[in-house]
Formats: sequence, structure tokens, C-alpha cells
Amino acid sequence: MFRAILPTIAGILLFACGSNEDSLVPVENSTAKLTTIRVVSLSPGMTATMVALGVSDRLVGRTPWCEVSTDVPIVGSLLDLNAEALVMAHPTVILLQPPAQGEVGGLADLAATHKWHVERFRIDSLADVQAMLENLPKVLCDPSIENDCSKLQERSQILQSELTKALQPIPNANRASQTLVLLVSSESVDAMGFGKGSYIGDALDRMGVTNALLRSGYPSLGAEDLAKLDPETVIVISQRSAGAIEQIAQIMPHSALYSIHAPELLQPGGGMITGLIKLREALTQACEVRANNSPTSKETVTP
Repeated sequence: MFRAILPTIAGILLFACGSNEDSLVPVENSTAKLTTIRVVSLSPGMTATMVALGVSDRLVGRTPWCEVSTDVPIVGSLLDLNAEALVMAHPTVILLQPPAQGEVGGLADLAATHKWHVERFRIDSLADVQAMLENLPKVLCDPSIENDCSKLQERSQILQSELTKALQPIPNANRASQTLVLLVSSESVDAMGFGKGSYIGDALDRMGVTNALLRSGYPSLGAEDLAKLDPETVIVISQRSAGAIEQIAQIMPHSALYSIHAPELLQPGGGMITGLIKLREALTQACEVRANNSPTSKETVTP
């Protein structure tokens, strides 16, 4: 997903995966000692999905941005892989997102030599996320454990149902008019937008909200870009960056500004559902405010 901007938001991704206290699916981990499935995840989104599915105990390796357990060793990232640590983890499965610039050299050879199964999932768009939620349990389940595959599939279906519920059309969504969703990670006004084809852009479409950003993907947006867009509603996914939010309010004085603390939205997959609910609440409030004839009101919410 964040292929083009990965270096610039690596710090943000520290928040992007790990145990989700707000998980919508309270499940217990299966007994890892009984399974032969040993997973190295090079994708924070897929790591978070494993947590939501209740199989994080099958992880034997992770990226620096996946804080699941200190017992799970870090094997580097897809762009900076520690081959020795990867081999020492003895995985049976490697999970990764195919990057635009190609996979790290040697991974395919290592996988072939050690007979690891490499499973690649794109999770750029909402359709990608839904396909991953449907198919990842098939990769993670152990047929040698009674009912393991059926239980994982059941958990997956619960997650997919909660995702569908979070994405239902918002009543009177057109009242939010042109809406811009931004990620702000520092006190700088520079932000990242969610355009067409991004999973957040697709989520806005499903909720019936018009995305003010017509560009595709995840473009970086500076002060001049924001001023030109001048949307009716701005939703800021904040990393507690009060200074940047104040600057955005000054740059777009006619926009209704809403701030939500939703790091879950940075982990496309089973971990992002709680974040989508927060986004939905902010959008619903924006619609209600405009329905009350307050088109220039400033509101800040932090669900």
C-alpha cells in the first residue's frame, strides 16, 4: 500500500500493528505449540490481521513496525531484510506486500532453498483488503489441528461482516459535500492524502461521501495543495499533532475540520475496522452539523 512513501512514514507505522485493545473480535490465540505453521510477516497490515484472527502466536518473525510480542524476533523489513535472522526463525510461511520497486534481493532464492511458502497480498485498495481477509485464513490454518481451518474461517467471516457494517452508506452523506481525509504525523503542515484507489478513498465511496482528492493513491500534500483543494469537510487522522492541525485550519478557513486519533487506519486489514468506525463517526457528525445550517462551523472530534 504505502509503497511510494514508505521511507517518509516509517515512524508512523510503529503504531500500525500490534495487539488492538479495541478489537471487535475477542478471540484467544490457538495453541502454537501444536501447529506446524510458522509465519514471518513482513507486512504490518497482515500482522494486525493475524492478531484479529487470534493466531498471532504463529508468528516467528516480524518487521520493526510490528509490536506483537517481544518474544517474536525482528527479521528486518521487505526493503532491509536480515537473512540470518530470517533463517534462524525457521518459518514455513512468509507474508508480504509486493512493493513497487521489487522485492529485496535473495528472498526468492532463500525461500526456494529452505522450502518456505511465500504468500503475497496486495492491500492497496479496499477490494484488496477484502480479498486478503478472505484468503489469509487459508494460508494460516493447520489441517492437522481439528477444526482449525473452520474456526479461522469463522473468525474471518466475522471480521468481514464488521467491515461491511462499518462501510454502510451514511444517511445524508451528501451533506458532508467534498471531503478530504489527511494523515498528519508531525507538527509540519505537510500531510498525506488518500486518493482514488486507496483503501480509505474506496471507504469514502462506500459510505456515500465524495472524496475531494481526485488524484490516485497516497499523494503528499503541502500548504499550497491544501489551499487549492479547499474542501467543505476535512478529516485529519492525527498523531497528536496539534500544531499542524491549527495550521491546516488557517490554510482552509472555510472547511469544517475534524480530528480523529485512529492509528488503526494505517493497518489495512483486520486491524483497521475500529479506525473506520471512528472515521464514520466523524463523517456522521459533519453531516449533522451541515444539516443544521452551519456550513462554516469548526468542529474537532477525537473519538
